Amino acid sequence: MSVYIIRPKATSLARSLKLASRKFTPESRPAQVAEVVNFWREDPVHQEIEQWLEDAQNETSQVSKHPDYSGITGASIVEMTEQEAERMHREVPNALILPDQPIELIQPQQRNRDTKDQLTKDELWHLDAIALNIARQNGFTGTGKNITIAVLDTGIDSTHPELQGKVTESYSFNDRSKKIQLTPSQDTAGHGTHVAGLICGKQVGVAPETKLIDGVLIPKGVGRLSDLFSWLDWLGKRVDVSIVNISAGIPTYSDALSVSIDTLLAVGVLPVCAIGNDGFNNHIAPANCKNSLSVGAINSNRQIASFSGNARITINNQLYNVPYLVAPGEEVYSSVPGGGYKADSGTSMATPIVSGVAALILEKYNKQITVASLTDALLTSCQDLGHDRERQGKGLIQVTAAL
Repeated sequence: MSVYIIRPKATSLARSLKLASRKFTPESRPAQVAEVVNFWREDPVHQEIEQWLEDAQNETSQVSKHPDYSGITGASIVEMTEQEAERMHREVPNALILPDQPIELIQPQQRNRDTKDQLTKDELWHLDAIALNIARQNGFTGTGKNITIAVLDTGIDSTHPELQGKVTESYSFNDRSKKIQLTPSQDTAGHGTHVAGLICGKQVGVAPETKLIDGVLIPKGVGRLSDLFSWLDWLGKRVDVSIVNISAGIPTYSDALSVSIDTLLAVGVLPVCAIGNDGFNNHIAPANCKNSLSVGAINSNRQIASFSGNARITINNQLYNVPYLVAPGEEVYSSVPGGGYKADSGTSMATPIVSGVAALILEKYNKQITVASLTDALLTSCQDLGHDRERQGKGLIQVTAAL
């Protein structure tokens, strides 16, 4: 038995549901979710897929469907034999039958492995680079209060002094039940704790009162693409989550993932994704999807980090470049499991900084802001660093301009 991700080959969801007008308030989420679910229910190919799977499950034990949560992605995760997959391909030709594959952590470019107990002001350069410190000195009091971000990563050490009281719930994927379930918080590889600190750490974080949902997507740095689809579907049920931070992916463009990213926006969740650490003209999905807020990295000299990826992508005769913006990502200090701080380098250090700024904007507007307005606020706040647009996007995120 193998695992497959199955969904309609083509869809106009992004055009049909007008993603730009979606809101982030808990009150708006149920209606937005219902509209996306109804979109799929009315799609003829989706109906054909669901009927085929129901009939196949009744006919044979060689087809089984994983549990779903909200139905927003339009995808089914199915275990079946290769022969059954071939039969479905013949009988439902408009279905995309995507074999499961690994999804991997964007490994940091670790140059400084020493752990510190305390940090100097200079070692918090990332907060100066995005103009957060000057904003605070000038009276800015935003903290990301009442905003919740889902961090899909390696897990989080919620006992770290930077993060105590910040992680409200932790979840992992149970391979036996094929369900996402509550679990004690722990970091399986050290990465998620670093990311979490940059979002809401007391000292190192951008939005220190933001709450986190800890989702272990990539235990020990490796997960499955099918699990990511399950997590995205699960987020449709979480009316408290406004942002999802992702620092993992696959090294190619995926239309199926792109549609799932569209559905997140359609229900009112902003996906903030790291573009990857393989340098010029390299990129990963879902950060290379058109509607991801894709993030690249700079160093303390405001140069594009050599490892920071980028892409020029043409889909359906539409050209776009990623990343859309950059943030500090080279030798950035944050929390590590067990206590203390370490400097890591990678676009997955830059990404949580952008997630934190997005939380500050959502807090200011009490979530009464549309997807288009939030994205516009983030991108128009950027400082042009004078680098190639294909590498820097709109430039370096700035708190003062955004707020």
